[in-house]
Amino acid sequence: MIDDSAKFQKKISEYSTAALRRAVSHLLFKRFKFCSEGDCPLWALAALHALGSLPVSLLRSLIDQLMETSENDDGIIDILKDTNLSSRDECARAAAVIRWTLQSAWRSRCDGAQLTRDLLVLGVPRSHAAAFAEAADPGRAKYEQEVRERPFMVNRVTDASVSEAPDGVVNALKLTLHVDDVFVGEQSDQDIIIDKNQAKVLLSELKKAYKKMEELEEE
Repeated sequence: MIDDSAKFQKKISEYSTAALRRAVSHLLFKRFKFCSEGDCPLWALAALHALGSLPVSLLRSLIDQLMETSENDDGIIDILKDTNLSSRDECARAAAVIRWTLQSAWRSRCDGAQLTRDLLVLGVPRSHAAAFAEAADPGRAKYEQEVRERPFMVNRVTDASVSEAPDGVVNALKLTLHVDDVFVGEQSDQDIIIDKNQAKVLLSELKKAYKKMEELEEE
């Protein structure tokens, strides 16, 4: 008689590697519409749960503040100053997850009702999930208009600088890209460690791309 482990092994062998991977993924991870049918990142899950500890009136104020302006987060600090999320890092995390949740819903064409269901599954309180949903539907038109105006631009590199790689990294350079996020108005620096030989190839490719762009502008 074939024991259970042998039967299980035989069953597994009937699946292709790809099919097995899909089956395991389906069992282990929830799929959420607002996450483009994927899993919710752990950082976002933790930040959403932190927001769940706030009175829903404060969450609505945070959402309204971020919907009105994306220039800075000073208003967020004022709203959270008397809460357990009053530190600058916690304020930044709160602003980031609110922006991410709404933008993810808009990108995924996830309406307010579905967003509410997804957030409830993630453990977000019902009133807080409803606050997100109420902001998602009316804000969609503005987001889609921005996408139409800048359809091929996600981030804009405003400058770049090169310096020596960190100690212990040989034959490499540190390339720093100064980036503007065109949707939320935030600026950030992104460091890339790149091999010196790869840097030469990158420079050559960038020159080709720049030349092609000039040709397109002349047409």
